[in-house]
Amino acid sequence: MRFKLLAATFLTGVAIAGAAWAWGAAGHRLLAEEAVRALPTYVPAFLRSPAAIADIGEYAREPDRWRGAGDVHDAERTPAHFIDLDKDGLTLAGQTLDDLPKTKSEFEASLRAKGIDPAKSGYLPYATIDAYQQVVKDMAYWRVLSLMETRETDKVKKAWYRADRLRREHLTLSDIGVLAHYVGDATQPLHLSVNYNGWTESENSNGFTTQRIHGPLEGDYVRANISATDIRANMPAYTPCTEAVDICVKARLKQGYAQVVPLYQLEKDGGFKEGDPRGKAFMAARLGEGAANLRDVLLDAWRDSKTMPVGYKPALYDDFVGNKVADPYGVLYGSD
Repeated sequence: MRFKLLAATFLTGVAIAGAAWAWGAAGHRLLAEEAVRALPTYVPAFLRSPAAIADIGEYAREPDRWRGAGDVHDAERTPAHFIDLDKDGLTLAGQTLDDLPKTKSEFEASLRAKGIDPAKSGYLPYATIDAYQQVVKDMAYWRVLSLMETRETDKVKKAWYRADRLRREHLTLSDIGVLAHYVGDATQPLHLSVNYNGWTESENSNGFTTQRIHGPLEGDYVRANISATDIRANMPAYTPCTEAVDICVKARLKQGYAQVVPLYQLEKDGGFKEGDPRGKAFMAARLGEGAANLRDVLLDAWRDSKTMPVGYKPALYDDFVGNKVADPYGVLYGSD
């Protein structure tokens, strides 16, 4: 199963044991670090420091490290890493990615209506959107707190603005790590298919392997063959999201899903055997696209944070800039 320990025969014929993490520790760490290294200078400096890059790389592993916290915790969070699509690109409820319901609860209802346990389906699109929206909110608070810190003349209030900005910076790095994880999961084709650990669908006219290839490929193979330089060399240029965030998330998921059959064909052709450059090129391209996607969503989040309301009662950054908020400290610190 997707997230259970497995003993598998690697493609070179060497018996190994590993866990089916998405990309494994090495892949998630490298993908996140390279994405943040690629951020331009107009993004806040606290996101781009060597310490921040290292932290985000480690935080990108957190959703895997959460495993085993308990039944309630795991039942909710483990399915966040994947979504099962069949060979026609349909969910277990029969929808295309384009036709997914707006919210996770609505999606789960559509699965239950067909007698399907939502945990068996996965909900990666919703986990990604949720993580993105959290980072936008983080950045929106940071914008406003930074502004008010420079303006405030009251020493007590100024000290609180500074302290809360620093707290928000720590939260933002952690939340970016979670977002990085799910963005990375979306570029691992085996996290987007019912055939996630060997081909299981009855229709297998191509004769694809039924062996448990998931963990060995995303973990051991990547760690042994892919470097930061490989990922950096495979990052396309920034492509901003100009649609609603769910549309852009679905588009990226479709790109990842399109690589399921090529992955299986490459495995069948021996491309992942030791010394074959085709396997390395395939994985480097997947991880490079993932790093670019993360860089892009972080830039989109920074852009969108300017129009994300913060505080109670909510106000926009431009409202604070234009002195349209009567009691900024009360809105941010909380007057209730």
